[in-house]
Amino acid sequence: MKHIFTAAITVLLVMSLSTSAFAHSHLGGSNPADGEVITEPLNEIVLNFDGQIEQGSFIDVTTASGQTIELKETIIGEGTLTGTVAEPLPNDEYKVNWSIISKDGHPLEGNFSFTVNDPVSKTVEKEPSETTNAVEEKTEAPSAEEGEKNSSSTTVILVVLLVILVAGGFFFLTRRKK
Repeated sequence: MKHIFTAAITVLLVMSLSTSAFAHSHLGGSNPADGEVITEPLNEIVLNFDGQIEQGSFIDVTTASGQTIELKETIIGEGTLTGTVAEPLPNDEYKVNWSIISKDGHPLEGNFSFTVNDPVSKTVEKEPSETTNAVEEKTEAPSAEEGEKNSSSTTVILVVLLVILVAGGFFFLTRRKK
């Protein structure tokens, strides 16, 4: 019985520690970088992550006034997320919101901003199109906080089960000795 008890404790301990062993894919860098001022035409935004990312990851780009920039294509590669635009971005301040799904299944999101100040570029204000409005209506991915809450609640449950198992085993072993 001692061997079964020891094995059960070992399995529960390993399971509770393994949830924190999975690595999330964190943003390693971007082009353009956060706060950067771009002085040449910009057709793509590249985000580099320190791990693989899964399908369902996306980028949203908006101007300082809140106008959504329509991306021609979003490419998910080995640890990269690239958004391309049909025409170079006009001079303005831009905010990039990104949401990814790590290889371990955890959603992560973040944002950064940059400015385009190309002396050759002409600033052209475009009216929002119906396609742009359709992009704004898409459903939101679960936040990183929700994923981490689920992970931490699983750990708490496993720790509580481990304590109950240890207390029950201790009680069982002390009663057997009498």
